[in-house]
This record gives sequence, C-alpha cells and structure tokens, in this order.
Amino acid sequence: MNSKQQAGMAAANLVQNGMGVGLGTGSTVFFALERLAERQKTENLKFFGVSTSFSTTLLCRKMGIELKDCGAVSHLDLAIDGADEIDPNLNLIKGRGAAHLLEKIVASLAGKFIVVADSSKKVKNLGEKFPVPLEILPSALGLAEAKIKGLGGVLEVRMAGASKDGPVISDSGNIIADAKFGLIKEPEILCKELDCIPGLAGHGLFVNLAKEAFIAGEAGVEHISL
Repeated sequence: MNSKQQAGMAAANLVQNGMGVGLGTGSTVFFALERLAERQKTENLKFFGVSTSFSTTLLCRKMGIELKDCGAVSHLDLAIDGADEIDPNLNLIKGRGAAHLLEKIVASLAGKFIVVADSSKKVKNLGEKFPVPLEILPSALGLAEAKIKGLGGVLEVRMAGASKDGPVISDSGNIIADAKFGLIKEPEILCKELDCIPGLAGHGLFVNLAKEAFIAGEAGVEHISL
C-alpha cells in the first residue's frame, strides 16, 4: 500500500455512522472513496455524501455510495478533498479541475474540512506553482479582468484545448479563468478582495477552511491538525 492510499484511507476512517460527508476529487480522494465503499460492506457504515464534481458523482454511483444534492443540504459533518497547493497554515489553491466553486460551497458546509494530497502540493507561499482559478459570469469577464489587473494580477481565460473549441465552462455554465499573482504573501487579504468583485462567482483561494490534512510522502503520511 502506498502513502497516497494510506492518506485517503486515514481520512475515510474518520467517517462515522449517520454522518454527511463532502466528497471531493483527485487521485488521493479516490482512495478515500474506495475505503468508504469498503466500510459500507464490511462495517455496515451508514452515511451520505455530497459530491463536488460530476466525475466524483459517477464514481460514487459505481461504488454504491449514497449521494444527496448539495442544494438540499445545510450542514455536513466532514468534507474530504484534495488541493493543488497547500501552505503551512493549510490555506489552499484549488480549481485545476474547474470545480472550485462547488468545492468551496461543500467545504463551507462542513464542520471539519480535511485535505488529502501528496507532498508535492506543499508550498511555502501560495502561488509558487499555480495561478488562482476563477469562475466568472460571462457578462462580468471584462470587469473581472480590469479588477484583477488593479490587484496586480493577470487574468487568462482557460481554453479547453483539443477536447473542445473555446474556453473551459464550469458545471454552472460560467467561464473558467486563471489569475496570476506571483507569490501570495497575504492570502487572507487577496481572498477578501476577490470576494468583492461583482460577477466573480468563485475563486480557488481556500483560506481558513481546512482544519486537518493527511499528506502522503516518501516516508509515509504526515498528519497536520490545526
């Protein structure tokens, strides 16, 4: 068993009977889903999940994990999800999979948000490896570009590439873009500034949301709890 499997399983082992659980996306989260499906069979574990992406929804259907619609839920006990970058305070950049708006809604519903990832995602400062993903209403694209420029960033609409002509479109029908800010030394401030842009439906800065992390590395699983 590799450390990514161990990290995913460790998070899944925190789920108890009767819980509502946010279920994210990614290779390490996949192992958490596998473990939850196994526990349903071997321990008769009873819980429901709320999926953050269509890909996770399909996996849950295949594995027999009960799902509820996010809009019908007002509280979750746990949420388990991955990250693209993780700083020492468990602030995150998420959204390379273009699901960051729903991921943030689900994380905000949860009493405890748990991150599972591999050690390559750890950074000293957010922005070291990736820009900040954005989800923008089409009618607000010009405004968002100007506002991002005013904050010292550069906005680029994310193009779908060979699989589709034109930009990447979210499950909610909005445009996905990426904002390059360089190293983000004060993520709390930038988060608040992005929250104030009209028409910016969501951004991939997850600040003061994650409370616990299981990080897979060569030496095993690092457990971080705030």
